[in-house]
Amino acid sequence: MQKISQKHLKWIKSLHLKKNRDKEHSFIVEGIKICDEVLENYGHRIQYVVCSNDYSEHLPKNLESVILTASPNELSRISTLKTPNSILIVLKKDHQISFNSSEKVILLDDIQDPGNLGTLIRTADWFGISQFVCSKKTADLFNAKALQSTMGSFLRVKIWYVELDSFVKEHSLNIGGALLDGTAFENEDLSQMNALLLGNESRGISDIMRAHVNMPIRIDGKGSAESLNVAIAGAIFMQHWSK
Repeated sequence: MQKISQKHLKWIKSLHLKKNRDKEHSFIVEGIKICDEVLENYGHRIQYVVCSNDYSEHLPKNLESVILTASPNELSRISTLKTPNSILIVLKKDHQISFNSSEKVILLDDIQDPGNLGTLIRTADWFGISQFVCSKKTADLFNAKALQSTMGSFLRVKIWYVELDSFVKEHSLNIGGALLDGTAFENEDLSQMNALLLGNESRGISDIMRAHVNMPIRIDGKGSAESLNVAIAGAIFMQHWSK
């Protein structure tokens, strides 16, 4: 256990930026509940634990990571939250993951809002769906808002950022796509899908990805709203898809 240095403070704060998270293959995890889950189950991926002197007494005794103690002011400097907690963890990105074509996968075509991304991941985790493949323009999972929105589900769900068109061409996927001119999903056999494609919040699924859709599906409404929020729509599809 050691006192946090200015060098550590500067480096950890740099992880607020995506380019630095990508360069260092590391990201910040905050929230006592999520940090406790990381400490209990993912100690092998922890790079640093930064906490107050008082909180250090609650850390596992066999923790092998570097523990840095910090004052409330120092925690505030490196926190991504408006009200910092007593602990912050720097976690290494998981590179030991591989795509399983025999399991369900959710494809995201340029989802922009980190909150929508995080909510979709949390919802998928609830329904037992553990794979996401995203276009490179989709919001960054390791953005603070996205991570908080997952409520810890990012630890259990695998996510890849790829050229989505090329990925779909390389894999045998029967894709259900959320399209306003699709068939009402109740009239389709969703068990035939092994992939669900969700499009950008404002323009929907791109033309290039629409060409890969085998099963265009929609959710019928009774009111006057133009469309559903993508995270809500995704949740409705997932609930029926996972039956």
